[in-house]
Amino acid sequence: MLTVGSLFSGAGLCDLGLTWAGFEHQWFCEIDPFCRAVLTRHWPDTSIYNDVSSLKGAELPPVDVLCGGFPCQDVSSAGARAGIKQGTRSGLWYEYARLIKEIRPKYAIIENVRGLLSCGIEIVLQDLAAIGYDAEWEVLPAAALGAPHHRERVFIVAYPRGRFPDRGHRLLSPLQRDLGDVNQSLQLFDWLGLRIDRARKTSALEVYPGPVLCRVDDGSAAGLDGADGHGSGHPHKIGRVDMSTARAWAPRLKALGNGITPQQSYAIAACILQAEGLDVPPMP
Repeated sequence: MLTVGSLFSGAGLCDLGLTWAGFEHQWFCEIDPFCRAVLTRHWPDTSIYNDVSSLKGAELPPVDVLCGGFPCQDVSSAGARAGIKQGTRSGLWYEYARLIKEIRPKYAIIENVRGLLSCGIEIVLQDLAAIGYDAEWEVLPAAALGAPHHRERVFIVAYPRGRFPDRGHRLLSPLQRDLGDVNQSLQLFDWLGLRIDRARKTSALEVYPGPVLCRVDDGSAAGLDGADGHGSGHPHKIGRVDMSTARAWAPRLKALGNGITPQQSYAIAACILQAEGLDVPPMP
């Protein structure tokens, strides 16, 4: 069993995929109080730290894998593209790199938006090389795993130099075999047999009139969508939503929007398990 330390954990969406693959979390690090509450609920016996800059590798339980997506705001094509610099949010990459150097895990899983490829990946790779880690990467869209949207994410997997003496070995090579054609058109893609034209806002509604997201469920049927964050105890109603309920939804939707689909991290974890010669448990 591979153990995990999770950085920039969010609501644990990446971590859920690793859990499906049989990885065992030793600790999390997340600054957002709402997300920490979600992590506490689903991993109640696991330590959660709240500031990556205060973590010291020597003081943390040892782990085989470090995982996490450092903030994307300064590398995203939707932002100002300030890049990975000290003092920017994406500059927290330097804390991630420091912890890789201090902890020396077998693997580091680094996730970010596709914009990293044109704004900062050279810094990430140079820093990894400087601390003695080789790396490989792949763009993995959520659509390749059944989601109704592309949601492309760059996954970098780093490991100590020399871990795989065969220079032709590629840890992420099983992705193509397991997923098939993941390089779908940026404009047209299939989801559950439906052909969606991303250039037209109405296309998804035309081919799939049903709701994609009906409600945000915190795992308790009796605790949905209450204004206090703990559920109202009343049956959920589709239709008009009052402002108190909308406020309760806001942090949940933000947490989902900042995360990945767990199926993406599960696919990366499956590659690591195969490289280790371990069985890959079926995804729930």
